[in-house]
Amino acid sequence: MISVAILGITAMLLAVQLKNMKSELGIYIALAATIIIFSYGMDKLGVVLEMVDRLTSYIHIPSAYIGILMKMVGITYICEFASALCKDGGYQSIAAQLETFGKISILAVSTPVILSLFETIESLLG
Repeated sequence: MISVAILGITAMLLAVQLKNMKSELGIYIALAATIIIFSYGMDKLGVVLEMVDRLTSYIHIPSAYIGILMKMVGITYICEFASALCKDGGYQSIAAQLETFGKISILAVSTPVILSLFETIESLLG
């Protein structure tokens, strides 16, 4: 984490310095640093998935629900990543649309879980 934080701070300081000379260079440096940090995060994803597999063996949750949960986390992470890049580039309206699309995508992916919840409630009540 320390190396990623140093990379981020260094890229930010370099981007600020170069932004005064040529504004697009600052954006390119920020984009490159963001992609590098994103790749570090993807490397850690294997550890998270392994822990989720271990947890599912203890709790006995259907794997479909775990898959949906992982999709939701992935959508959130990618959406936040893309939105932050757009905001850094000065395109807040595109960032807002990405965030809205991400929320709708999460809702669409989570529909089977919501339906299952309603079916469980109905079976308990009726």
